[in-house]
Amino acid sequence: MKTTTRLLHQADDREAQHGSVNPPIYHSSLYTFPTMQAFLDTRDGLEERYMYSRESNPTVRVLEQKIAMLEGAEDCIATSSGMAAITAVLLSILKGGDHALIVQTCYGPTRSFMDDIMAELGVETTYFHPHVTDLSPLLQPNTRLVYLESPGSVTFHIQDLRALSAHARAHGAITMADNSWSTPLYQQPHSLGVDFVVHSGTKYIAGHSDLVLGLITGGGDQFRRIKKVAVLLGATLGPAEAYLALRSLRTLSVRMAQLQQNTMAVTTWLQAHSKVRKVLYPGLPSFPRHELAKTQMSGWSSLFTVELQPPLDPEQRHNFVDGCELFSVGVSWGGYESLIVPLLSINLNSMSAEERLGLNDNCYRLCIGLEDAGDLIADLKQALSHYIIAPKGL
Repeated sequence: MKTTTRLLHQADDREAQHGSVNPPIYHSSLYTFPTMQAFLDTRDGLEERYMYSRESNPTVRVLEQKIAMLEGAEDCIATSSGMAAITAVLLSILKGGDHALIVQTCYGPTRSFMDDIMAELGVETTYFHPHVTDLSPLLQPNTRLVYLESPGSVTFHIQDLRALSAHARAHGAITMADNSWSTPLYQQPHSLGVDFVVHSGTKYIAGHSDLVLGLITGGGDQFRRIKKVAVLLGATLGPAEAYLALRSLRTLSVRMAQLQQNTMAVTTWLQAHSKVRKVLYPGLPSFPRHELAKTQMSGWSSLFTVELQPPLDPEQRHNFVDGCELFSVGVSWGGYESLIVPLLSINLNSMSAEERLGLNDNCYRLCIGLEDAGDLIADLKQALSHYIIAPKGL
């Protein structure tokens, strides 16, 4: 059975739901027991029942089972945000005296959490270039975690997940990877050797810019430790948000296919424009490590970075962004709408790292939506007509 078919039916029990095609929203904080023994058996893990929605909820559980299937994982934890997922994993694995290897192109708030919170707890962090394939010079005796993200945030560098996971495993370190850009449809890091996978499900999985969601997939004793930490932090997802995410999963494959088609058209057009210096999009054959990406991924999403030629003056940057009519200025992505944002204004804490990776004030992050690709190209064309570049030699 194909994944797209399984996705529509995994964990659904229509007979138990009186024939309803939608799992109901269990708006209940508390679940009762028919006998004292049933309560004790549930408390002791001898019987699988629901007790309290901070720990588990029937609507949320359906979502978790579908995502676990998509990622090829033993289980899934749904959390209240992508950062709740990331921090629950970090806090469950790392302790004072540990060392973590984090890819330079990680999500900006992840870097902030490591530098501001984990550092205060005594965790040392080393950031490494995403094109590193041999971790041996970087691994320390106390290296406990290797954090990966491929494609990376903002620059979309491709990492060799197989090689890096193998190096970490040989050293006894745990690996985790942020898979938000690709979704489980287009990349399954577990199959490449990664231990734990996190998502900002707010993005493509939710897909409609109307809910905030995080996801963690994995298995084993460490996964159960992560679940305990997430519950104790109160980071679990509500049933209404889970219901909306289940709605969105039904169209994930068709949305991603259309977004990929639109984005390939737009990036191909931009790449040929005289006012564009470069386009950073893993789906383009010209993108560095595109061939490696094809061995790890089966498709491309809709987020990329474009660098324009240097402007005549700073006002031209505003002219370009403000000239867009179909692209709204916004910091999230993965919904149905097209977005644009000046790159270095997204996260000031990671600005210096992004500059070291070759980014500058002429870079913009775009997310292509479900509008007609021809209309989006026409909009960018007229917006670029307001952008005057500096003469060569100035």
